[in-house]
Amino acid sequence: MPLTLVDFTRPRGLNARHLRIELDHKIPVAEGGATDEDNLYLACGWCNLTKSKLWSVYDAKAWAAGVVKHPDPKIGAITLPQPLWILRVIAARGRCEAAATCPARLDNSELFVAPFSVGGALTPTNLMVVCGRHDPWVSSRFIAPSFLPNRK
Repeated sequence: MPLTLVDFTRPRGLNARHLRIELDHKIPVAEGGATDEDNLYLACGWCNLTKSKLWSVYDAKAWAAGVVKHPDPKIGAITLPQPLWILRVIAARGRCEAAATCPARLDNSELFVAPFSVGGALTPTNLMVVCGRHDPWVSSRFIAPSFLPNRK
């Protein structure tokens, strides 16, 4: 069952497939990858669908995915990066960047992105990785899917 609220920077849960665990191909079938044990790994349905026939999250092309008219007037209209850019930044940095002493890491916490400069666009250079405790958008991160562009 789809969720009623989703993280607007990482819209997992728009459909039931997003929340399932799936087998994904390291080398995509479209590129000649085999469906065997050496070429498979577990991924959430959202990641598998978003990655599609790309080899990895690092193969994301353009960074802009569309504009969200966020219901919180402090955020307003904001250009979102492609979901793979979000995953790429979180994977590359791997820890909460809000406080040097924060123990939140990929292996022990859920991490999100937020802007370094709150009034700035969510370009790759303005993305900061944060944990739930340091998230400046903690009260407005989750919105109704109807606000999102290109829902799938």
